[in-house]
Amino acid sequence: MALSQPSEVPDSVRSPSRALQSALQPLQQPVQRSNNVIPFPLSRVLLPVTLIRETESEARSQLKSLLHSPLGVYVVGTEVVRDGVRVLFSIAPEDLDFTMHTLIASVPEALIGSLKRIGSLKEAH
Repeated sequence: MALSQPSEVPDSVRSPSRALQSALQPLQQPVQRSNNVIPFPLSRVLLPVTLIRETESEARSQLKSLLHSPLGVYVVGTEVVRDGVRVLFSIAPEDLDFTMHTLIASVPEALIGSLKRIGSLKEAH
């Protein structure tokens, strides 16, 4: 049944109840933000490492052991190149010492490339 006159709708249906209005009131107030939040610097370094291989199975074995080591969490990419497998690590600067020591101990024949900084304090602001 369609209502033809707006006056036929009771007032209790047209306006929300007091309980509903009081429940919605906190949602309608603007959110207050504090200024005591310090932006976290997003600086990381990329470290390319090439696993030198004699055979493909040897390279797969080195890569598998590297990915299952504590260094596996830093791996962001791998690529097969002519002389081996290139592994790209994304490392927080404070983890660089641990990463280098673990890398040298686990894969001493690896060729370690140069660091490249990504992200900076300027980008964090």
